[in-house]
Formats: sequence, structure tokens, C-alpha cells
Amino acid sequence: MSEDLVSRQSALEFFRSQLEKAMQHQKVCTSAFTECYLANMLAACVRGDALPAREPGFDETPLALLYLRAMESSRFDRARLLRVLGDSALFVTGFFADSLQGKLVDAGYYRALGGQAYARLSHEDGWLEYDCQVFGELAQRFTEFADVLAEVSETSRLGNGNRSILQLYERWIQTGSRRAAALLADRGLTPVVTPPEGLLQ
Repeated sequence: MSEDLVSRQSALEFFRSQLEKAMQHQKVCTSAFTECYLANMLAACVRGDALPAREPGFDETPLALLYLRAMESSRFDRARLLRVLGDSALFVTGFFADSLQGKLVDAGYYRALGGQAYARLSHEDGWLEYDCQVFGELAQRFTEFADVLAEVSETSRLGNGNRSILQLYERWIQTGSRRAAALLADRGLTPVVTPPEGLLQ
């Protein structure tokens, strides 16, 4: 990111603008609440605010452990941990999906746990009605929003924009990403293997 960009725009303004462009490009419509949530989430994740602390013995806290911890916590802590889990999973699958290649867990794992965290949040007490709607939409459209974040990552050059055809194909297989399928089609390839049931949105 150039110094000029940093001096003229806050991270929140920058990401709001990038999200609008990516959503228009991918023809993704959502509520103003969800769009605002995503912009705030990106600004927080780039600052490192929303990322979970490292767990002793791990490079990062495993999502399954974070989910287990959330389920065993009080209502307030459960909501906080579920939100951190959902936001972290969405950020990683959107911005750094390529970093999951060759790891024990793939983008499908992040999608499943992140979507489950948001779904659980949408039914937690104490949220305003529009918060519940935002979390419910993030749960149901997790892959779609991860695709939007992937485009934001590529255009802002914060992630690795060099995706090989094999990586795109693997991402499509793991998540059913419509964006990955479209990028494959741009390269003259049409995915022919049906992704696991329930992943296409």
C-alpha cells in the first residue's frame, strides 16, 4: 500500500471502498449492515485486533479448540469467541486461502467451522435483531463472502495474488467457490467434478 493511500484514507474507508468494488464486480448484494460489518472486520483483522492469541504449543490457536472453548464459556465469552472464530476463518479463507495448501486442514474446514460459529452467533441472546441477521447471512453465504474478500485481497495486494490453476481447482473442490470456477473458466477450464454436497451456494 502506498504512503499516499495511507495518509488519505483510513483502513475502514479503504476496505469499504474495496468491498463495494468487489461486490459490484461479482454481482453480490447484501445489506448495508453486513457490508459495514465486513469492512470493520477487515480493518480489525489487518490491525490484528480480531485474531485469536496463540495457544501454547501451536503456531496459532486451532479453530476446533477455539470452538470448544466457546461452547464451554459463559454467554458473553461464548459470543466473543464465536465472533473471533467466524471472523478469523472468513479472513483466512478470503485473504490467505493459498496458505492452506498442503496443510492438515483446508479451506473447507475453515468454511465449515467459520460458518458454524456465525450460525451459532445468530441464535445467541443479547444481540440486536440486525446483528442476528448479519451473522445469519455470513453463515449462509460464507463462501460467497470469502470470494469477495479474495478479490479485495488481490486488488489491495495484501495477499498472494498469484494463484496457479491447480490451486484454483483445489479451492473450487474444497469450497464450491463460484469465483474460483469463474477464474478457471477465464483460463479456458470448466470444472467437471461436482463439489461435496452442500458446499455450492
